[in-house]
Amino acid sequence: MEERSDNSNESPSSPKRARNCSDENERVDRISGLPDFVLLQILSLLDMKDAVKAGVLSKRWERLWASVPDLFFWESSPDDDSDDHEDEFVNLVDRTLILYEGSKIRKFGVLCYEYRAWFASYVDSWIRFVVRKKVENLDLDLWPSEYGDHYELPRHLYSNASLTKLRLSYCHFRPPLSGLFSWRLLTSLSLNHIPLSDNLIQDILSGSPSLQVLDLSECSGFMHLNITSPCLKKLMVNYDDYDSTTSDSVLEISAPYLQSLALIGLWYRKCRLMNLPCLVQAKLLIEVVPDNGDRDNGYEWRYNFLRELLENLHHVRDLKIGTWCIQILSTWELKILPSPSSKRKCLILDTCLDKLDLPGIASLLKSSPDLETLLVSKTIPPFYSVYLHDFDGENYWESSEPFSQCLLHNLKTVKIFDFIGGDHEMDLVQFILKHAMTLEKMVIYSKRLAHLNWRKHFMPEELLEFTEEILSFPRASPHAVILLS
Repeated sequence: MEERSDNSNESPSSPKRARNCSDENERVDRISGLPDFVLLQILSLLDMKDAVKAGVLSKRWERLWASVPDLFFWESSPDDDSDDHEDEFVNLVDRTLILYEGSKIRKFGVLCYEYRAWFASYVDSWIRFVVRKKVENLDLDLWPSEYGDHYELPRHLYSNASLTKLRLSYCHFRPPLSGLFSWRLLTSLSLNHIPLSDNLIQDILSGSPSLQVLDLSECSGFMHLNITSPCLKKLMVNYDDYDSTTSDSVLEISAPYLQSLALIGLWYRKCRLMNLPCLVQAKLLIEVVPDNGDRDNGYEWRYNFLRELLENLHHVRDLKIGTWCIQILSTWELKILPSPSSKRKCLILDTCLDKLDLPGIASLLKSSPDLETLLVSKTIPPFYSVYLHDFDGENYWESSEPFSQCLLHNLKTVKIFDFIGGDHEMDLVQFILKHAMTLEKMVIYSKRLAHLNWRKHFMPEELLEFTEEILSFPRASPHAVILLS
C-alpha cells in the first residue's frame, strides 16, 4: 500500500503538529491587527523620523504615520560641521506636514540644537500649519547656534483658541505686544531662556485667564510677579546662570491664590515673597550666590535671605528644602540661632546627609512642632558647600537630646530613600526610633547600584545583617520598620 504523505492522521497533540502551529503563530502579525487608534498611539511615542520608517513594516502601517495626532521632531546632534543634517531635519518636518492627513494635531514639538536665522520662514510655516490643525500642546525648543540667532515668535501665535499647553525655549517675543495675547484655554505655560519684562508677563497673564501652571526657567529682565488670577495655582522659578543685570535686584512675588511655589537653582538675586495666604506646598531647592568676597558676611547675607523666605512660608503644609539651605541653617544652629517656627505637617529633606547637614536638620525639626511626616531624600553636595568651623559631626545624633515637640507628640511617618547604611544615616534612624514617641511607620529604601539597575545595593547576607541591626534599636519592630531594597 502506498504511504500517505499528508498529516491527516497525526494526533492534534503530536510534536510535529504543535511545531507547525507554533510556526504559524509566529508568522501572524498581531500588532498590525490592532485598531487604528492603538497603532496611532504607539507611533505617537516615537520621534517622527522613526514613525515614518515604521511605514515599511507592512501595507497596514504604510500611511498610518500621516495621521498621528502627536508629532515630535528631534534633530540629531551633528557629527561634523556641515549643514547637511540641518537641511535634512528641515526637509523631514516639511515633508511630514505636506503629507499629513490627520484632521487635528494634538501635540506638536520641535527640538533643534542649532537654530539658524534661515530657519525662521520654515518654523513660521510649521506653526501656521499646526495652528490651522487646532494644536493643543505646542513645544518649541530652538537652541541658538554659535551665531546667537534666536527665533522670533509670529504674531498669529499670540491669539489662539485651541492651545492648552505651551512650552517655549530660546524664543523671543516681538514687541509691541500690549493687548495681543489671547490664550483663553491655556492651562500650562513654560518659558525657558527667554528675555521678559514685567509688562510682558502681565500681558501674558491677562490674556491667559485659564492659566493654572507657570514655569519660568532662566528667564531674565523681570522684577515683579504680581499674579492676581484665581486660576493660577502653581509657580516655578528656576535660575542656573549668572545674569549681571539682576545681581543687585530683588524679585518680588505676590500671588494671593497660589497653592504651590518652587524656587530652584543658583540665585544671584534676592527673592521677596508677599501675599501668599493660600500657599500649601513650597520647594526651596536653591543656592544663593551673592557678589560678596567676605565669607562670613556672605553667610550672614545668605542666612538672612533664607530666614526671610522661611518666615514667609511658615504657614505652608508641605515644605521641600535642599541641602544648601540645610547647610546655611547649620551655620546658625551652631550659633544657637533658631529657624523660624512653622506650621508644616510634612517636611522633605533633599540632603546629602553628611556632617554639614546635621545641625540644619536638627534646626528644621525644632522649628516644626506640628510635623507628622518626614521624608529624607539623598542628593549630591551643593555646588557652593558651606564651611563649618571646628565641627566634625562625630556622634552628633547620639549626643543630641529630644529637642523637638514633633518627636514627642506628632511625628508618625518617616521615609528614607537611597539608604546605604552610612554612619550619619544609621545614627539618624536610631535617634528617630529612640525619641519619636508617636512614630507608627518607618520605611527605608536601600540605594540601587547606579551601574547595575537590576542589582540591589545590599547582598542578601548584608541586608539581613543590616535588618538585624535596625531591629535591635530601641522601639524598633518589624511592623514599625519596613525595609525595601
